[in-house]
Amino acid sequence: MGWLYGIVGLVAMIIIHEFGHFIAARAVGVVVTRFSVGFGPILLRYKPKVTEYALSLIPLGGYVKMKGEEIDERDAQDTEGAFFAQPVWKRMIIVFSGPFFNIASAVLFFAIAYSIGVPTLSPQIGKIQPNSPAYSAGIKQKDIITAINGKKISTWENLSKIIKMYPGKTVNLTIKRNSKIIVLKAVPKPEEIKTVLGYKRRVGLLGIMPSGSMTKIRYNPIKGIEMGVSKTIYITKITLLGLVRLLERAIPSSSVGGPIMIVDIASKAAQSGLAAFLMFAAIISINLGILNLLPIPVLDGGHLMFFTIEAIRRKPVSEKVQENFQKVGIALLLALMLFAFMNDFKRYGVTKYITNHIEHIEKR
Repeated sequence: MGWLYGIVGLVAMIIIHEFGHFIAARAVGVVVTRFSVGFGPILLRYKPKVTEYALSLIPLGGYVKMKGEEIDERDAQDTEGAFFAQPVWKRMIIVFSGPFFNIASAVLFFAIAYSIGVPTLSPQIGKIQPNSPAYSAGIKQKDIITAINGKKISTWENLSKIIKMYPGKTVNLTIKRNSKIIVLKAVPKPEEIKTVLGYKRRVGLLGIMPSGSMTKIRYNPIKGIEMGVSKTIYITKITLLGLVRLLERAIPSSSVGGPIMIVDIASKAAQSGLAAFLMFAAIISINLGILNLLPIPVLDGGHLMFFTIEAIRRKPVSEKVQENFQKVGIALLLALMLFAFMNDFKRYGVTKYITNHIEHIEKR
């Protein structure tokens, strides 16, 4: 059942994206002829005035259709409310609003998650490595580190982050052992590690593992929004850096995932509770927004690239040039999708299953 939540979450992110285009188009006076949830044949439709609201057969996202958006639908005699007849800045706002809504919605998802209560590892000690700084300091299993150098600790993430800041330096650890509070001194061992972005970093390590016990971090709504903004900015920066490091080959291309991986992780997050699912949905929404801003024809970033050139040249890029670049963009997207799917197949053993199945047929 978890995979269903994953698909619903992914589709919701795409609908939010299209809703951004829809709202922006209406705001700047462009006529939206149809807003559809899903693709393909229309199952239900409702048209109160100008815009037709539709529910289509294939529930994999949605789309917004604007007057005069397609080249073959443009009428030079009927420019009122037409997309192509708008000043370039208005068209840029409409195109940019889709990715912007994805990133902005992440703030809301994070804020709700933090208000509900985000499950996270508690700072309780599990395994301790032999001859490690923690072992030498007298730390024991089931100890709970409540403060480091007087700074309160509430999660394992906080604990790990602070310890890494003190390689080779003495730290004071306030520990709750059963019902007693004790203070121990430890010197984190300096080690060079590789971060998720492929950077080498010198950090301090105590040689401890979490016990696996969980705690909930909950904030009031105002603090939740503040945390939502902070987390969205952080994830956006990490995602952009990740793309750069991927192009530099500092991060292995095998880390790129596709829809199968997204649905799988989303389903696991959903099983962990609403807050965990919202956190994952926020991250996916940010990634979707950034991906759409890449300067690849067909994507929103490609359209923004053409509009920027138009603004500089004071005339639009020719339709033929745009069509040729769009063909290149489609080829790039198809190649990227194929690559992501192949990574998913390898990651989840689908390739192995298919190969074994073929070999079994050949032996018959």
